[in-house]
Amino acid sequence: TLPEAAPQTPSHLYLPTNLAIINDQLYVSDFGDFKIKIYSLSGQFLSSVGSYGRQLGQFVRPKGIAVDREGNLYVVDAGFENIQMFDAGNRLLMFFGGNSQGPGGMWLPAKVVIDYDHLQYFQKYVDKRFNLKHLIFVTNQYGPDKINVYGFVEARDK
Repeated sequence: TLPEAAPQTPSHLYLPTNLAIINDQLYVSDFGDFKIKIYSLSGQFLSSVGSYGRQLGQFVRPKGIAVDREGNLYVVDAGFENIQMFDAGNRLLMFFGGNSQGPGGMWLPAKVVIDYDHLQYFQKYVDKRFNLKHLIFVTNQYGPDKINVYGFVEARDK
């Protein structure tokens, strides 16, 4: 368990909604503090990502989280209806999704999962100049597409 933290301290969890573990670190999505908090597996607070706001790198309703093998953090924001991706140094790399109809649109997204085991089913949909590194699955609570599938690619050697 995490040590008890006094309110108004960076390590206090207000409304934790999701978690992920990778590389001996525990990532917790704190809906009530608009941050992703990072702890050691022994419960020591290490750092946090984000803050409340409407700018890139900030959150309105952080929910699902996942971390890929390179240590990149993927955060579902149900308010922005997108995924924001941060590197291992907690710097924003990119975002994708958004409230739109059609492929790629998100409707109150809730969960994100990174998958390395089913690439063979999706590689045929990727441009021949790229290799599929991993899949990103996102669940939506509303809208026509309850599950979106995205691919993270890298350029093939020439």
